[in-house]
Amino acid sequence: MTSPSRFCREIHVTVEPDRAIGELIDDFHHFRATIEHDGAHITSVLGEALRIPWETCGGAVNPLQGLTGAPMRGSIREVARLAPARLQCTHLYDAACVAAARAGRGVGSTVYRAVVPDRVDGRSHATLHRDGDLLLEWDLDGYRIAGPEPFTGQALAGGNLAAWAETTFDSETCEGVLLLNRACMFAGGRALDLDEAARAIDVPGTSTGVCHTYSEAEGPRSFRVVGSARHIADAEDTRRASLHPRQEDVQFFRRQT
Repeated sequence: MTSPSRFCREIHVTVEPDRAIGELIDDFHHFRATIEHDGAHITSVLGEALRIPWETCGGAVNPLQGLTGAPMRGSIREVARLAPARLQCTHLYDAACVAAARAGRGVGSTVYRAVVPDRVDGRSHATLHRDGDLLLEWDLDGYRIAGPEPFTGQALAGGNLAAWAETTFDSETCEGVLLLNRACMFAGGRALDLDEAARAIDVPGTSTGVCHTYSEAEGPRSFRVVGSARHIADAEDTRRASLHPRQEDVQFFRRQT
């Protein structure tokens, strides 16, 4: 059987009059964040860790409460400035921030789908669809965008892409740029058999202090949830594939590494 060859990340956002729900599903994670608001401020936040790579990730639902009481803002970047990002789970925080941002802009529910094929000689072609329509596509050379314009030469890491996008595009496009950027960065995890690492801090190339699990307090007990990775790119129902997977979609990392 041919090994799966694409990383997939979906973000489902449901916007209602007084709340918004963001659900992030990819090969390694499944988180849901529910934001309630009064139109001006976030009144409550509920985080759910439905599938996690490391035992400590579930504890990130606690620092997410830092968003409670924050003013409603219209962009992911603006929302993300309201609570210390390095204390959060990056993925749960993204789910919360995109939900709050879309509610803050007064726009409706949506589904984002990012697909990043495994790199061949360092190259790939990443795409982002929103509600089935192509929104962005990038040629990747390592961790830099090789095209098309105006993205050529932008680095995926370091935060400069996010800052540039915020001053270059409208809120809708900027949101897409940030979400595709995230997907491109985390797609590289498919090259590793994470089940071979006892703890998150044992994964080669990782740094402390970048998120909840990689903090100095959580890192020593960030034990692996063995068998938590999935291949969801070919699934008709990503929620089902995430929580009730086929056996072959759980084992693909071992087959290809």
